[in-house]
Amino acid sequence: MIINNKEIYDANWASWVDAKIYGPTGRWLRYLLSQLFTGIPEPQNIASILDFGCGEGTNTYFLAQCFPQARVTGLDFSQTGIDCARSQYQRDNLEFLVGGLDSPRLGGRHDLIACLEVLEHVGPWQDLLARLALAARQYLLLSFPTGRMRNYEKNVGHVRNFHQGQVENFLSGLGFQPLKIFYAGFPFYSPGYREWCNLINAAHHPLTRGKFGPLQHAASTILFILFKYFSTRDRGGDQFCGLFKKRVS
Repeated sequence: MIINNKEIYDANWASWVDAKIYGPTGRWLRYLLSQLFTGIPEPQNIASILDFGCGEGTNTYFLAQCFPQARVTGLDFSQTGIDCARSQYQRDNLEFLVGGLDSPRLGGRHDLIACLEVLEHVGPWQDLLARLALAARQYLLLSFPTGRMRNYEKNVGHVRNFHQGQVENFLSGLGFQPLKIFYAGFPFYSPGYREWCNLINAAHHPLTRGKFGPLQHAASTILFILFKYFSTRDRGGDQFCGLFKKRVS
């Protein structure tokens, strides 16, 4: 079966906005990213950030808040995602554009390029990562799932999950070294939460779609607390988050 990610996300982003903002995995991912940022020695020197595959913009907005001195651009091939982002988030240092690897924005150079929950959707992921590495002046910020891929992940356009060390080894050959890396989430995110998501086909279940009510907010907060305080961060989990720095030649 050929997976059409553009078709999937054009059709669903408007229904997934609250899940990205308030859902436990989105909140937990942003918490993990905030912990990675402590590995940046002089964050005030980051002047330009590109978030490639920004979707509906919540993580891009978070980057713009964390780096208020930087010009932050969210880039995505889904017009629906960009429309959601523009309607939801406005900041003086933030913009959202429709585009992919052929975008002129990738022709420039950015101090930090983020690619969050994207690589698992891409067939030739090495080509994409090599292109992003070429456009990154200092840092690459990545997140993606590892371990066993469940059926529900295929339903949201995943074509793979990664193995530990797979991306780090590839980036080493491109001149990037890890500053800080997490393999996070055992046991509450994985296997617990991922198995539950697989059981209910989470992304297409009424509990995760549309506007969140009190039940969804309460459940999301409980799960976020379990992920944050009672799950591994540095090893044993299936959620990868990594900050890489370009080696000085």
